[in-house]
Amino acid sequence: MLLASCGGGGGGGGAVLPLTSGGAGSSGTAVTATLSGRITFDSVPSLNGALNYAAIVAKPVRGALLDVVDATGAVKASTVTDSDGRYSVAIPTATSLAVRVMARLQHSGTDGSWDVAVRDNTQSGGLYGMQSGYFVATDSAQAKDLHAPSGWSGSSYGSERVAAPFALLDAIYTAQAKILGVAPGASFPILNVYWSPSNRPASGSVTLGQIGTSHFSDYTASGGTRAIFVLGSENVDTDEYDSSVVAHEWGHYYQSAFSRDDSPGGTHSFGDLLDRRLAFSEGWGNAWSGIALDRSSYSDSAGQRQAQGFAFALDAGAASSPGWFNEMSVQSILWKLNAGVGLAPIHQAMTQGLKSTAAVTSVHAFATAFYAVATPGQTASLNGLLAAQGVVPPTDAFGPNETNDGGLGAFALPLYTAVGLAAPQQACVTNRADPGSDGNKLGSYAFLVLPVVQARSYTISIRGPAASDPDFVVYQRGKVGEAVNANSGTESGTVGLAAGQAVLAINDYNNASSNTCFTVTIN
Repeated sequence: MLLASCGGGGGGGGAVLPLTSGGAGSSGTAVTATLSGRITFDSVPSLNGALNYAAIVAKPVRGALLDVVDATGAVKASTVTDSDGRYSVAIPTATSLAVRVMARLQHSGTDGSWDVAVRDNTQSGGLYGMQSGYFVATDSAQAKDLHAPSGWSGSSYGSERVAAPFALLDAIYTAQAKILGVAPGASFPILNVYWSPSNRPASGSVTLGQIGTSHFSDYTASGGTRAIFVLGSENVDTDEYDSSVVAHEWGHYYQSAFSRDDSPGGTHSFGDLLDRRLAFSEGWGNAWSGIALDRSSYSDSAGQRQAQGFAFALDAGAASSPGWFNEMSVQSILWKLNAGVGLAPIHQAMTQGLKSTAAVTSVHAFATAFYAVATPGQTASLNGLLAAQGVVPPTDAFGPNETNDGGLGAFALPLYTAVGLAAPQQACVTNRADPGSDGNKLGSYAFLVLPVVQARSYTISIRGPAASDPDFVVYQRGKVGEAVNANSGTESGTVGLAAGQAVLAINDYNNASSNTCFTVTIN
């Protein structure tokens, strides 16, 4: 694990040292002194896209684990910083000690539980932290402040970027606090945040910093944890101070931990007509960044000296082609809904009806979940926001009354088509809204609904043109199966289903035609 030693209240240099943490140790020395202080970090504002190093401010390191250690690394006292970055601990006198602060939030109690650690993915997942220089307590009360500097020299990062992990921690502390405000006692699953100055927008090995982009990943199915990877490559793309980006990715963590996210992921840009699952997921992430941070805009820095980037208003909605397939529409709906009715009913909808919906996650499914917990006035508010963005307020989670096809006609509507057993059903997809062949746009998938009367295994067979490569995913309140083999013109698979409804999402992996039709048979 990593520990960046830094100045502040008698701090040392900038070495990378082993980090050992644990419960408070006992040396048999009488505890006679009180050590207190304040822990802070350099925060670099980013409101219009570019980072403004001229406006750096010191912010408190909130909720972080703090140890007082002796020269051998043994822990002599432990505590957690408060909401102003302050701490106070009892320590032994006549002993050489240092204050060590870890980039970690950890708590367990009736008021909630969480464990968030900022780690270096290029250094075996080492935990970031900072440590003061050594001192000997001789008075009954002693002060020791500690500050994490940005490392910015005026034109580049000239020294270790000690503040970066604490900036990431601060954005997540803020996001957690927002949820705790409406769900006291919430239990947050373990989250590891991976950041490194080597993290860059390249494909390859994350251990080499090739993370593609800042993103959320859920490794729990394979026995791992949930994780957020954050860019840190100077003069290319750094996101540690882009709190909008960090909160957006934490929004995906929230979906994974408390709600549900059926999004296929992948590349998306402003103005794209997206798959309904992706539009909702990204619209939620954008809106959540503003909800969590109490901001009406989203910003992201990049480029030389982090002086480029972009920003946009979260309430503006789609400039063109509004609808259930546009993330800008979704973000506007959700951000304005929170501004009007507050987070509580949104959180209830996300964690109750949307999590258990038989449909796939979309703005229609969210709206239906919201109706179930909302007052008449709150329902009216949402309906007005939906209509303003070209979304027909749905009669149920499947949106059977939706009329906005985004210009794709039968490739977009109806949103779902019923399919029966042993009755071949046609399903067609198109790449008309997907000039980049990303495979996640409006019309990239066809959605079939199967009424499941008997709980048993079902075999799904798909046939299409020889030039196609059909794939499918099966949902039953979350993904329960898929078949994504590289087969020309055919695909098949067997999945166990419970009684109820199941959704089949079908696509052409080759994504090469404006009109690809498949014959789907379920037995």
